[in-house]
Order: sequence, then structure tokens, then C-alpha cells
Amino acid sequence: MIRKFKLSVAFFFTITLIMAMAFFATGFLTYLSLRSAPDQYSRPAAWLPMLGLATATVVVSIFLTFMISRTFFIPIERLIAALKKVASGNFDVRLPEQSETPEVTEMNVNFNKMVSELNSMELLQSDFIQNVSHEIKTPLSAIEGYATLLNSAPLNGELHEYANRILESTRQLSSLTGNILRLSKLENQQILPEKSLFSLDEQLRQAVLSLEPLWSAKNLDIEIDLPEVEYYGNEDLIYQVWTNLFSNAVKFTPQNGTISVKIEKAPDFVSVEIRDSGVGMAKEIQNHIFDKFYQGERNRNMEGNGLGLALVKRIVELCAGSVTVDSCPGGGSAFTVSLPYSS
Repeated sequence: MIRKFKLSVAFFFTITLIMAMAFFATGFLTYLSLRSAPDQYSRPAAWLPMLGLATATVVVSIFLTFMISRTFFIPIERLIAALKKVASGNFDVRLPEQSETPEVTEMNVNFNKMVSELNSMELLQSDFIQNVSHEIKTPLSAIEGYATLLNSAPLNGELHEYANRILESTRQLSSLTGNILRLSKLENQQILPEKSLFSLDEQLRQAVLSLEPLWSAKNLDIEIDLPEVEYYGNEDLIYQVWTNLFSNAVKFTPQNGTISVKIEKAPDFVSVEIRDSGVGMAKEIQNHIFDKFYQGERNRNMEGNGLGLALVKRIVELCAGSVTVDSCPGGGSAFTVSLPYSS
């Protein structure tokens, strides 16, 4: 496999400088030779040594260029590629610690130490959050049960409102802990379990209908374009993708707005687009919208814990697919999920 190599400015400058020096040296030697014996070089055969010298100079310059690129520029390219992976959240990347130059060796060793520390901190944070979520799950269930009983008892208006707030808060915390545990489990998985063949278009219809009380309360217009598609995957996990994306669309779309759900089929994959006419989001928010616990614009009237889209991204990654967002402030948002067909 041929590796594509992009010429950086520094690399191009180095090549140009070496070649210029080589041709200058060749020209200077030719000038000295012609000046010392002008009659001798009037015969074509006399130019052969000079041509050999020029060829040797070019070969040496190419060799020096190769050695410089191998020693300095290729390790820098590897470092840049590794840093991009770390920036995207991959802390398993490592650089070779053996190099021909001490400076590159020291750079790679320190990079590997940094990534190892980041990986340890990430694992420690994930374990802590997972353990805390697991421990508070049981008392939350008890609080929610008692709040439900209290809410069903004959209470005056003020006490009834207090019971409703307790019940609402415990449900939000239960949703948070549930999402944390699900995300932690998915992060430790590499493949989707329990795959089966199911109707993707029918699953999307069920997801839309399950949230009917939410979008009908806001009088939203739901546009559906769902041709028949059979898909092979984990039905329960993929269903979570649609409910998370569609509930977000309902949440951020104002009264009397529009949400469209459509399927587009390609030979190797199927795409699902969920588009809303909501508030939209700025570019800087889009860059972090799939990060854990990230909430672009905090609003007391909008529930959420910043884990729904992180779950969506992880599930889609397990399907070897991709999820993208296209949005602008005031222009709504469109989330597109592309899922490859699997045998």
C-alpha cells in the first residue's frame, strides 16, 4: 500500500534549499573549470566528468533530503497524527520510543507518559461516576416510590406541588444514573450483542409514536418519509438512538414548529435524518455536542443531563456508523445517522 505524503512548508523549503546549494556548487565548479581551461571543454567528451559530478551532486542532495525528512519531519507528522487522536478522546495511542535521534526519543517517551496519565485519569473518573451512580440507584428508587405514594394521597395544593417536585427530581436523577450506567457498559463493549433482522422504518414510527404526548402538546407538525428498510443489528440499542434524537428535536422546537424524519437508502448503508425547526446551535456548540455531560445552553425549562447524545454516538460507533449534525442559530438542527449494512 502506497502511503500518501504531504509536503509541508518546512519540508519543501529544505528540499529547495538543498537542491539550490547542489546546483550552485555544480555551476561554480563548472565555471572554475571553464575559466582554467576553456579550450579543453570545447570537445563534448570533456564534459563527461562535469556531468558525472552534477549527477553525483543531485544524488547526494536527494539522499540528504531523505535523511532529513526521515530524522525530523516524519516523526513530527506522527506526533501530529497522534495528538489529533488524543484530542478526539483516544488515549490508547502510543509512539515508538526508539528513534535514531535522542530528541525524538525524548519527545515520544514524554508523549507516551502524558497519554498514560490521561488514560488513568479518564478510567478513574469513569469508575468513580459508575460506582456512585450504582450506589445511589437503590435509594433513588425508594424515594421515587414514596413520592409516588405521597402524590396519590389526598393533599392540599401546596403539599401536592411539593410531592410533584420531589417525584420529578427523583425521575431526573434516575434517568441520569441509568444513562451513566448504560454509557459505561457501552464504552467497555467492542461489538453489538444480540443482533437480529428488524424493520428500521417501523422502528422509527414506533419511536415517534412513543413521544406523541410531548410533540402533540406543542402542536408540532411531524413529517415522515420512511421507505421500507430491513436492518440487521441490536434492535433495543438502535431504538435508543431514535428516541434520544427525536426527543431532543421535540425539546428544542418551539410551539407549532416542524420535525421531519426521513430514510435515505444507499447500496452500502442507510441514512436517517431527523431535522427540526428549532433554535439551532452555534458551531462551537456543535464541536462538543456529543461529549459526555456537555450541555450547550442551560435552560431551566429544558430537562437533560448531557448524556443522551453521548449515548447516541457510542451506539452508532458500535454499529460502525457515523452521526453528524448540521445546524445554525435560529435555523434548526439536522442530525444524520449513517448505518452500514451488515451480513
